[in-house]
Amino acid sequence: MATRKWWKTSLAALLVSLPVVPAVASGDLFYFEAQHGGVIFTLMLIGREDPGAVSVSWKGPSIPQVPNVQRRYYIEFDRAKRQAYVRPLTRDGLPWFEMDVSGGHGNVLISGQRLQGTADWTIQ
Repeated sequence: MATRKWWKTSLAALLVSLPVVPAVASGDLFYFEAQHGGVIFTLMLIGREDPGAVSVSWKGPSIPQVPNVQRRYYIEFDRAKRQAYVRPLTRDGLPWFEMDVSGGHGNVLISGQRLQGTADWTIQ
């Protein structure tokens, strides 16, 4: 009896001492892409819940490249109305953008250029 109690106590102590790692599941919650000339802009909201984390990239001959830095974003996201608005929280001297989507289409303003693009609201 004492051995069984010791075993249960040891097991409980072991389980309590294990690090707690949250379950992570990723997927695209929202995808937007705009292209014009040689400019390509993509923005994804990724994660488990709306609105998700922002992943953005762009390239083109007339668009300054973004250094690989963590930025915070202002996000308005309404999946039911299929509306999204995203921009960097602060204009910190780095190249910036503003994206506005309604339904399956939207615009992005980047380096003084306005590009039209399409949105995919499918959760994967």
